[in-house]
Amino acid sequence: MAVTAGELNDNDILYGYLPEYLDGELPSTIAAKYEQLLQTAGKESVLEEFQSLRGRLQLSMQSYYLRDKEQSELAAFVQDPRVKATVENVRIAELERGVAVNTMVRRVAMVVFSIGLVIVAYWQFGRSIDSSFKPLEYLGYEALALEEASRERLNLPSHDLREVSQYLSTYPGLDFKPRMLRNVPSSWELEGATVIDYEIAKVVVVMYDHRTSKNNEKIIHFSFAGRLSDLPRSEPGNMRGLIYQTYASNDQNMIAWQSAPNVVSMLVGRRSADELAEIAVAGHNN
Repeated sequence: MAVTAGELNDNDILYGYLPEYLDGELPSTIAAKYEQLLQTAGKESVLEEFQSLRGRLQLSMQSYYLRDKEQSELAAFVQDPRVKATVENVRIAELERGVAVNTMVRRVAMVVFSIGLVIVAYWQFGRSIDSSFKPLEYLGYEALALEEASRERLNLPSHDLREVSQYLSTYPGLDFKPRMLRNVPSSWELEGATVIDYEIAKVVVVMYDHRTSKNNEKIIHFSFAGRLSDLPRSEPGNMRGLIYQTYASNDQNMIAWQSAPNVVSMLVGRRSADELAEIAVAGHNN
């Protein structure tokens, strides 16, 4: 902070250090006093209100950004006159080249038209366009990317289960109820969440970090709208009543199960399929 705690009144300390308190970064010099202030102000109500407002702010901030075209238009208002003149000269030269090119285009128009007909016929009749969501292919890549740079890829880094749950439940545009693993073993700590938008499907992501792992081990819980039967068939497993399918790559194991009537969950990590199933059972039965 810009000033020391000794220069602040009790109310400034309570709200000024609230983010550090939630992130576990509260200075030890004021920890005891801060706990006393928090209890006096009503700890549960203060934390719940702050987490709610922070979640709403993070969602709102995602809606305010400028596209490349908008940035270019904004830059045009403050463009140097010399730069503007150069740009206009370039455009004139491009128009002159366009006239010459146009002559050539007319000569080959029939050839292009014929090639176009062949391409259209091929895409229309020669093959089927597969625009379906491919969870194993897409999410295997996403899991590796999240392992490498989780902080950059998580829209909401947080260890607070309630905060993550509220973020997911209020996320706009989801056509299914997000799923979470609420009772994972204590050796795993919630690290945060995000939502991946593939246009053809939205995927909810919740990441957990192993507390004592020396190599920063992660497990990632994906959930998306669909049915388990939509995935490629594999040898089914049964972990205390949880029916799941197992998949593997050179780096990871994946298990998938039907976590709700129209929701598929997938747990990805470097543990064995049985270990992942144990975590899924513990977290799913809540």
